[in-house]
Amino acid sequence: MPVRMIDGLPVVSVTLGTVTADFLLDTGAAMAITVPKPFITPSAGVTEQADTIRTTDAGGVVHEVHRLRAESVALGAAALGALDGLVHYRWGLKIGEGAAPAITQQGTIGLHAFDKQAVLFELGQGRLTVFAASERPEFDASWSSTPFAYDKRGAVVHFTANGKAAELVLDSAATTSLMKKGAPVLTGANDVCLGQKPDVPACGPTRFSQSVIGNAAPATASFVVVAMGPLPFDGLLGIDFFKAHAIYLDFVSHEMRFKRIP
Repeated sequence: MPVRMIDGLPVVSVTLGTVTADFLLDTGAAMAITVPKPFITPSAGVTEQADTIRTTDAGGVVHEVHRLRAESVALGAAALGALDGLVHYRWGLKIGEGAAPAITQQGTIGLHAFDKQAVLFELGQGRLTVFAASERPEFDASWSSTPFAYDKRGAVVHFTANGKAAELVLDSAATTSLMKKGAPVLTGANDVCLGQKPDVPACGPTRFSQSVIGNAAPATASFVVVAMGPLPFDGLLGIDFFKAHAIYLDFVSHEMRFKRIP
């Protein structure tokens, strides 16, 4: 199905009942769907529920949000059925002085919407493929393969650099790849926070010349080092990583395959 870039982030066409709108494709979201208030209507088949949950974003901000149920959701031509989710809220990690991309205030589709099957992200080519439950593609030797964890943090991969390890969340809605201040891999020349004041929110960019994702071959990787909340991971692989790679996630086997796109 087609994926368009708006404000530099991936957007897909989502149909709720009889209503169709652009939603942000957010692999870092810990829920299936968030729906803005204007779409919580009978025609959209979306009902807000009385109970709330607390959720923490990458900036460490805690939000109390109402649950909802969307009775009929389609992602492009793929029917996803009924999904439980949240009323959309202003989430995310603010970096710098500019306003957050406007598209982040639209609804979102997260990994939980299709985490019973397999998904191929080719965002650099403007494509997303959701495979049927029994359908799996074939891969040649150009693809790297590695396991990934899938839990309340999202899809998490093991990252190694400077002889240290970190855990990174795949987050297509992050405007760039981020590494948390104090992450174990930030040693030597990669510790761009060294000599800066402790309360500086963003220390700047860093580049690892020999880094490894899971079992893949060593490669370069760039991040912006920022202050993040007390979250159980070390950073995010953002939209820059998604645009540069084709990424396949199999939620049954917890296998990730990826390759760099020329």
